[in-house]
Amino acid sequence: MKTRLRLIIGRHWLVLALIAATTLSVACRAKEPGLVIPTPPPPTSASPAVVPPTVAPSAELPTAAPPTSTTTPTASPILTATPPPATATAVATVPLAATAVSTEVEYRVAFVAANDVLNVRRQPSPNAAIVTELAPDATGVHAIGEGQTLLGGSLWLPVETAGGDGWVNSAYLTEFVDQKTFCGDPATRAILDQLQEAIATQNGNLLSDLVHPERGLRLRLNWWNPEIIVRGNDLPALFSSRTAYDWGIEDGSGAPIRGSFRDKVLPALERDLLGASEWSCDEARFGPSAGATILPEGYEAVRYFSAHRPSMDDGGFDWGTWVIGVERWQGRYYLSYLVHYQWEI
Repeated sequence: MKTRLRLIIGRHWLVLALIAATTLSVACRAKEPGLVIPTPPPPTSASPAVVPPTVAPSAELPTAAPPTSTTTPTASPILTATPPPATATAVATVPLAATAVSTEVEYRVAFVAANDVLNVRRQPSPNAAIVTELAPDATGVHAIGEGQTLLGGSLWLPVETAGGDGWVNSAYLTEFVDQKTFCGDPATRAILDQLQEAIATQNGNLLSDLVHPERGLRLRLNWWNPEIIVRGNDLPALFSSRTAYDWGIEDGSGAPIRGSFRDKVLPALERDLLGASEWSCDEARFGPSAGATILPEGYEAVRYFSAHRPSMDDGGFDWGTWVIGVERWQGRYYLSYLVHYQWEI
């Protein structure tokens, strides 16, 4: 009996020992880490330092790329006289070179809608802190030092304002020229002559010579349709290119207008600009229309000519007008915009 009891007790101890060993093994395995392949974090590269230009002592200007007005221009009365901005990157904020600009030139804000403002920033960058704001019709703006041309082509100017000194994207400034000087300058008339020759001969190089490569040419098939801006290398090929643009919608039907400059804009230029018999400076002429005949907001900052082809029919509705914006920039005149008008429903 004692021998049997010892066997039973011995078996129980053996079972308990096996259970304890198994538990310890499982516990040890649970504590062992699995195979983990560490994924290194993406390298972080510090934004390159940007050296600010030398400016007047009162300016608070440290470093770095285009501000943007935040709304799309709509319209303002014409009788008183559109790179989507891409997201800026660290690389795009690096100035390529200092650009000499005259501190004697008076600038005014341009191409900013009436319900928008032009931000003056602490650095030449759309991401920099805002120092103050300029109204869409602000005049009397002066540069206080060298500009900074950034990677991507935009030129920023350090300016002095009543709210503080800072930087603005020069794409939203234009040189102020009084009406008498503008209309009496032979250089502005020469722009018109060369424009007509470029259209008549479909010479893209001749057209390109009229346009500042960075500021570009703003085109509107109707004043109320969106603008298309053509710049740089796209200008010489504009007459032959098959690149399609979205020009807006048809008056009345609302059908989309999509096509190349050659297909959609050139016919209206040939008909209404080359066929114009009434020309005026800084005053637009139109025929009868059920719609409004106004200039897109912000465009009135740039002086212009009007080329009007009057209607030859009894109703007077078959007419067309092109408003031709010509701006002076760094002492030279450039073709700035072309806006088309015709009878509307």
